Amino acid sequence: MARRSPLSKLHISKRLQWARNHMSYGDKWMAVLFSDEKKWNLDGPDGNIKYWHDLRKEPRSFFSRQSGGASVMVWAAFSFNGQVGLAFLDDRHNSPKYIETLENDLMPFAENIGGRNW
Repeated sequence: MARRSPLSKLHISKRLQWARNHMSYGDKWMAVLFSDEKKWNLDGPDGNIKYWHDLRKEPRSFFSRQSGGASVMVWAAFSFNGQVGLAFLDDRHNSPKYIETLENDLMPFAENIGGRNW
């Protein structure tokens, strides 16, 4: 079954243009760091109607949560020179908590490989 990209044609075009503009970035990529976070629900999908499954097996049924099921939020980062270990985030991650994650997990990594020029 073909899967449609969740990106619009405009987003695809802008991402492609960004990539083309940065193809000759050269050694500057050594000072770039990417980070992201992801939440996993421990008791099934979070309101998704579709999910990937083995077609040789029966589809699973998921029930809605009555009181907010358990989940885990993970943050990570990587650069040309390596990756930051996973950070497991507690509670809701607001601005002060995010700053704390950056101070505790990102800055030691960045300073170790790039000094203070990040």
